[in-house]
Amino acid sequence: MFHSPTSAGTPRKLIVFMGPAGSGKTSLTWALGKWIEKNYGAIVGYVNLDPGTLRLPYRADYDVREIITINDIMSRYNLGPNGAFIKSMDIMLGRVKDILQRITAIDKEYVLIDTPGQMELFVFRENGPAMLEVLKKLGQVVGIIVFDPMLSRTPTDIAVLKALSIVIQLRLKVESILVVNKLDLLNRNVLSVLDDAEKLLKEIEKEGHGVFKDMALSLLSICRNYIPPSRLIAVSAKTGEGINELFDVIHEVFCTCGDLT
Repeated sequence: MFHSPTSAGTPRKLIVFMGPAGSGKTSLTWALGKWIEKNYGAIVGYVNLDPGTLRLPYRADYDVREIITINDIMSRYNLGPNGAFIKSMDIMLGRVKDILQRITAIDKEYVLIDTPGQMELFVFRENGPAMLEVLKKLGQVVGIIVFDPMLSRTPTDIAVLKALSIVIQLRLKVESILVVNKLDLLNRNVLSVLDDAEKLLKEIEKEGHGVFKDMALSLLSICRNYIPPSRLIAVSAKTGEGINELFDVIHEVFCTCGDLT
């Protein structure tokens, strides 16, 4: 596949952040960008594709709010918040070529792309997959799927998150890393099973009974075939803990010799 390099001739690396509202996705985008610039010496570009955000911690090289905002859509089409988000996705799809031209013009080795907080709209409507297909032509792409501790309180929750990440990767056809953000708030018992498949299996076996336990174990069996332990990372965008481990896995995905299968 043809990739559009930077003016310096280095491959463009695009990191696409996805996650539900409240997961700390935008904060993690900023935290990782700062870490890369400080520790790796690379220049980082930022893209905001969330028309509903009110403020950003980073200075966006491209901000979709230049062409559309949720408040404008609500007023113009007399829609509520949910309807406005759906309408905004359709408008963005209609202008996807213009948006991607702006992203292409960002002449930086790493480009961090912050997607809408309503993750299901980006993943399961047409514009998300369409945008990812074009981004793959601009450079190497990796997805970061961000969740918060409220969705990872039990071992079964972890199995569900892993299964959901497989669905997202299948839908978008992009290599992705599952990240549990807000490590400082994460139950340490749950943390201990994140990268230990055997321990997670045993904890699920102890956790429930009947058909629900069987469902969780079946999900975990599928996940073990497609998500190595190294692909589930716990981080804290607030404290910076785990950011270096996250970048190590990102680097492996980008590296042609990296093997995470």
